[in-house]
Amino acid sequence: MIFQYKYELKLSQLLKFINFKKLNILDFGCGIGNWSAKDIKSQIVEKITLYDKNKKLIKNLKKKYSNKKVNINFNYKNLKKKNNFNLILFSSVIQYFAFAQLKKIIHDFSKNKKKNLVIIITDIPFVPRLIEFILLPFFNIRRFIFVLPLIFSREYKKINFFSYKKVHFKNFEDKFNIKYIYNLHDLKFLRYSLVMTLKK
Repeated sequence: MIFQYKYELKLSQLLKFINFKKLNILDFGCGIGNWSAKDIKSQIVEKITLYDKNKKLIKNLKKKYSNKKVNINFNYKNLKKKNNFNLILFSSVIQYFAFAQLKKIIHDFSKNKKKNLVIIITDIPFVPRLIEFILLPFFNIRRFIFVLPLIFSREYKKINFFSYKKVHFKNFEDKFNIKYIYNLHDLKFLRYSLVMTLKK
């Protein structure tokens, strides 16, 4: 997650929505890395590939994850070419992608796909940043305290923030079955998650 907000998404939460014997996971926008040692060691996990556009994270991620199951690959072209993932996770990162960018990424990884693919997108904001900030203390005081100093920082203000209504995802209904679910992160009412399963 951006700015190192610590919330660990558990594998058990994801397994409620997928039915694969083995998982080859792409964590797209991995940030500082939020995978527990227990989840990495799980028998169902074959490989977890971490990707982020911020290459400064590579050094710390290599220190954090020494397990051979974890692959750190920040080369988008290489990932797109390899494309052997059956689960792609966008965990608390979609708000920093413009819709056109998100659409391209999903197209790149679902194009010519012959095997099963599930995309799980978590922590999707549906209201603008300022409105969410005003409402935040009523729904999650921990996040509010974390965001409070950031909201006034120049760095944070420069970062584009995009909200997504459910209508945005209708663009993917020709290729995917889409299921809207409660948010898998710790902000239950101001954000939501979804599961996109590639149609056979």
